[in-house]
Amino acid sequence: MVVTNVPSVPNVPKASSRAGGPDLPRVPRPAGPADPAGPSLPPSVLDEPEAVGRIRGRADLIRVLFGGLMIAATVALGQIGAHTTSGLESDLHSGAQFGPVFVISAVAVLTNVATAVIPIGLAIERLVRGDGGRVADAVIAAAFGCGVTGGLNVWITSSHAPHWLMTELTRHLDSGATAPLHIYLATVIAFLTVLGFNDRPSLRTFTWLCVAVYLTATLVGGDSALIGLVVTYFLGRGIGFGWRYVCGVANERPTGEIVLATLARADLAPVSCRWQGERDDVRRYEVHCADGRRLDVAVLDRDRQAVGLIYRVYRRIRLRGPAQRGTLYSLRRTVEHEALLSYALADADIDTPRLVAVRELGADSTLLAYEHVPARRLEELADEEFTDELVYDVWRAVRDLGRHQIAHRSLALDSILVDDRDPRRIWLTELRNGEIAADELQHLLDVAETMTALALRAGPERTVRIGTRVLGEEHISAALPFLQPILLTRTTRVALRKSKRLLPRLREQILELHPHAPTTEPVKLERLKPRTILAVTAGCFAVCVLMLELASVGNESGHSTWQLLADASPWWLLVAAAAAGLTYVAAAMQLAGYIPEQLPRRQNLMVQFASSFIALFTPAAVGGVALNVRFLQRRGIPTGPAVSAVGAGQAVGFVIHVVLIAVFGFFASGGATHDEASTTMIAILLAIAVIVMITLTVAPLRRLAKRRLAPFFEGSLPRLLDVAQNPRKLALALGGTVSLSLLNALCLWSCVHALSGSSSPNYPTVALMYLTVQAISSAIPTPAGMGAVEFGLGGALTITGMAKPSAVVAVLAYRLLTTYLPAAPGYLALSRLRERRAV
Repeated sequence: MVVTNVPSVPNVPKASSRAGGPDLPRVPRPAGPADPAGPSLPPSVLDEPEAVGRIRGRADLIRVLFGGLMIAATVALGQIGAHTTSGLESDLHSGAQFGPVFVISAVAVLTNVATAVIPIGLAIERLVRGDGGRVADAVIAAAFGCGVTGGLNVWITSSHAPHWLMTELTRHLDSGATAPLHIYLATVIAFLTVLGFNDRPSLRTFTWLCVAVYLTATLVGGDSALIGLVVTYFLGRGIGFGWRYVCGVANERPTGEIVLATLARADLAPVSCRWQGERDDVRRYEVHCADGRRLDVAVLDRDRQAVGLIYRVYRRIRLRGPAQRGTLYSLRRTVEHEALLSYALADADIDTPRLVAVRELGADSTLLAYEHVPARRLEELADEEFTDELVYDVWRAVRDLGRHQIAHRSLALDSILVDDRDPRRIWLTELRNGEIAADELQHLLDVAETMTALALRAGPERTVRIGTRVLGEEHISAALPFLQPILLTRTTRVALRKSKRLLPRLREQILELHPHAPTTEPVKLERLKPRTILAVTAGCFAVCVLMLELASVGNESGHSTWQLLADASPWWLLVAAAAAGLTYVAAAMQLAGYIPEQLPRRQNLMVQFASSFIALFTPAAVGGVALNVRFLQRRGIPTGPAVSAVGAGQAVGFVIHVVLIAVFGFFASGGATHDEASTTMIAILLAIAVIVMITLTVAPLRRLAKRRLAPFFEGSLPRLLDVAQNPRKLALALGGTVSLSLLNALCLWSCVHALSGSSSPNYPTVALMYLTVQAISSAIPTPAGMGAVEFGLGGALTITGMAKPSAVVAVLAYRLLTTYLPAAPGYLALSRLRERRAV
């Protein structure tokens, strides 16, 4: 407990007139002479935990991760466009020869001076102001920047680093090669990143502009490569932010003492301040005033705003339109938005704590002071306190919001308060995510949130019954499609984990009271599902790494990928193309074999071609299965038999796949001419056996495998028995399933022969590689197994002794013939099938 005369605290910035919004009623000053620094008050009582000296900002960690991502992206793009960057460097250097030498030299000298003088000047200013700790941190970060950059330069120029990295980051001149990374630049950037600019945006802009001009002058002068300079910039920033996160930065957040002084300058006459902890990344204080009022003060810090940034961005990517709850506003916009909502609710006569002050506490913090309401949150009430009257009053508050076109968007149990003096009075808080001029959709989202929150405590029956009495049958029924966990607040979703049957019970209760609800299907407000986001991210990563792999082929072989393809044997490529085309015939045979009804052969074949287009946007086998089921449904086959037929094909395919791995593993091991190849094949089979044993032994893995495989096997046995009674259908089903695997393996083997000739591995070896990699890549959620198949097959072929450039190009040729090139005719086939309403 600290006793201090708060209004006399020095160096407390006065709040700007813009932060306070409209003029608010003031508490009269005590009698006495005017004091420009604030009213004369007795010593104020401050109860607050001792502030930590250094804090770690999650925003710094986010910046470090972003810097690492940008370094990886820059290196990848530089590897893909190596000739483009080299040409740009040469053009800039050549163009500078025709420019005025005096001007270019003067700019270079000035930027050199600026990048040296400004950091020193900032450091001296920090020392004069007594902030030596920040200067020491900056010096240490600069030393790390110098050491890390120098160490990377030594490693990149050594024989241990990839040759392509050295080629990409350096520039070869007549006098020799430049250094891969710019040590001086990385040191200065790390120093400035930690030191900061004392809240001077103009100086910050000028300094980074000087750094950019210095980068350009270095590039034009031929002293560094373009990719090397970009990597140097992000490396310096990453080292600076990394040091800030690891060791923390000086805690400059306003303390309770500054909060009291600011409220005193707002004429609120505070006499005590008590720390209430942090909630939702907001620091909260309870302040008592001289006139007997109590204030609930919320302090928003800029560094805490970045805590939930990644989650808010994820929600905005995943959800569309009004379902996006979190805003990406700046600190000032966030405060202004909450103040606007508070005034809007007060004007609509909806009970919410009165906002009495909005003040800046500095450049990076702002407070909002509300009059204290003696009330408790719904989550704090006992079960017997959840009366019908209470539920009615909560629904009435939601009705009033809708009538005034205000959406709260966070009506969870922790944001709805019940007045201790009048239990029939409901208070709404946590307005940060609200909206004014809200449409009907946003109001229904509030209804769904309130319905779920109340049902957690009052039960579905009472919640729906009373909600219907207040809002009407139409509104309650219209909220039914919005009862989805993804549309609820995080607080409500966490509570739902203990009541997993609550949402289905709510739906049943609504349909029981209102059986003629117009819409019962969940509304589609998800733009992307998590699995789709993961698949797209993995696919993009796979494409980038694949492009790097193809670029490295040219560096190792001295020929481009397309030159190696052009030199391949055309006859073997023709065989590969024929095998790839026959795979669609085999897939059509497989589907026709598991259906007692006759399928039109032409449309069946078109469906298989259309699957090649859909496969580019869905994980392996998912798109093809869905399209086959849709095709069978359009042919008049009921959904159950259609799903069981496709599932039977997948189940039999899985069994045959495992059998073929064992068969080809035996022949590959027995017929191999190299001991290493035989050992490798045996190791593959043993690894598969170990994986199967571990999966069967470990309960979570066993449940996962059962959950993934059950849809393929459920209902398949009756279908298989039906197929077994028809020899023709059985031959089509088994023949198509086996031929599909053998033809894919033949296509890959032909591509290998086209690139390496007589030194190619035999067919059983290549077939074993294909079957094994195909089984593993099916578990990786990239579209069409992109990346996983290329790396798996390329690595397996390299193990057999095949040259890496030839192996990579052979796999590329195989994938072009079986996956990428068929997408064009697949799109045409899909369009034609849709025109005929066949799918």
